[in-house]
Formats: sequence, C-alpha cells, structure tokens
Amino acid sequence: MGKLRALTLALLFLLGGGGGAQTLLEATAVAALASSLDPAVRLPAGSYKARSPEPLLARFPEARDYALEAFVAKGLASRLHAAFVQQVLTAFTAAGYFLEGREEKVVAGEVRTKYLLKDSLGRPALLLVVRKGDELVYGFGKRK
Repeated sequence: MGKLRALTLALLFLLGGGGGAQTLLEATAVAALASSLDPAVRLPAGSYKARSPEPLLARFPEARDYALEAFVAKGLASRLHAAFVQQVLTAFTAAGYFLEGREEKVVAGEVRTKYLLKDSLGRPALLLVVRKGDELVYGFGKRK
C-alpha cells in the first residue's frame, strides 16, 4: 500500500508541473490587458503582470537604462511561443512602435531575444523575450 501511495504522489508531482520548480519570473494573479508604460499597447490573452522585472534585467543588463515592466505568458499562450510573440509585436506595431532591429542568443537553454523599437516620435523602446521549455516571459521598456 505504501508503494501505491508513493507512486500516486510522484505522479501528481509530475503532472502538476513540479510544484516547486523555479520559474523565470513570478507573476501576480492579475491578467494584464495593457501596458502601464503605454496604455495604447494591448497585450495578448494569457499575459500576466510579473512581480518584478529584475530577472529580465539580469539577462539583459543593457535594459537598465529603460523603465521596464515584465509579463509572463501562462497556459496555452506559453506553449505557442512564435504565435504569441508575433501577437505581442503586432500589438506594439498597432500602438505606433516600429521594429528597428532584433538580436537573439541562446544561453543555458534559454532563447533570449531583444527587439529594438522606436515610437512614432523616434524615441527608443525595447521588447525583451525569454523562452525556456514551456515558459515565456517578456518585458517592455521605454528609455528613461
């Protein structure tokens, strides 16, 4: 009977995603509908506001010159990485941010992408995306 209980607990742990696994960013329980830095930017369904942008800043130190807010993609959105990122970029384009450049690198199994943006007045902005496994986090920053 003890083996059955241990097997059941192990199975629940695996199906529950590991329970104690470290995530890239911790999210609040509130779904994010728009950026607080620019309310014209409508965020895709599945976006949640992150508690702190510090983990993103650790991965992109050059973003310290920007006011940065971070988001976590949850649920199905996090598993559709390419489509989700395309939705995010489309939302920024619709709000008047235009893509100036893109840099991508892989570090320790994470795909880190930096999108260089400019608003309609030519002011720089950043969109940072980190993907690892089923996790997807992104951040938006405007130059301080």
